[in-house]
Amino acid sequence: MSTREGILNAAMSVFGEHGFRGGTVRDICDRAGANVAAVNYHFHDKASLYAEVLQHAYRNAGSGEPMPTLADAPDQPATQLGAWIAWYVRRLLHSGGTDVGRLMAREMAEPTDALDDLAKGAVQPVFSELGRLMDAVSGGTLEDREIKLRCIAVIGQCLVFHTGRAMLERLDPPHFGSEDADEISSSIIQWTMRSFDSSNVDSGP
Repeated sequence: MSTREGILNAAMSVFGEHGFRGGTVRDICDRAGANVAAVNYHFHDKASLYAEVLQHAYRNAGSGEPMPTLADAPDQPATQLGAWIAWYVRRLLHSGGTDVGRLMAREMAEPTDALDDLAKGAVQPVFSELGRLMDAVSGGTLEDREIKLRCIAVIGQCLVFHTGRAMLERLDPPHFGSEDADEISSSIIQWTMRSFDSSNVDSGP
């Protein structure tokens, strides 16, 4: 492992535990077994390191599966929308208990300037693909604002099984974990498909 990669991994852990403000360069370098000067050499400063760590964390979240897209099967948008939802659920549940999950949860609770670059560079393409799938399933009948609202609704349903995990474990319903990804995905997919006029939905093969 290179010094740069070691610092990134150590920083993901430290920032996940303490946030950007609480995490120190010295603690990161101690965990990475690197000299403090290595942060300046590889990343310029703490803020730049943190921004790179967020990008690194997002890229490494999930199981490494490629995101399903409309281009993969343009004549089967509903099938691809279902595949996207299942992929996203697996991605979230896979990263829930890791340094990646903790880091992203902290950034959502205490956003920094680095969130802007993450949103534009890494998250926007994922959100945009979901929008394209929604539009294709609707047959182009939805206004842009309605498409975005539906995308947010789908993402919210998926996210609750990640961000709300501690609360879900304490409620009467059984805990839903990574082993339940198929069941969770199926429920969200069914709800999503019912939200479309059946006459406009390509139900796939």
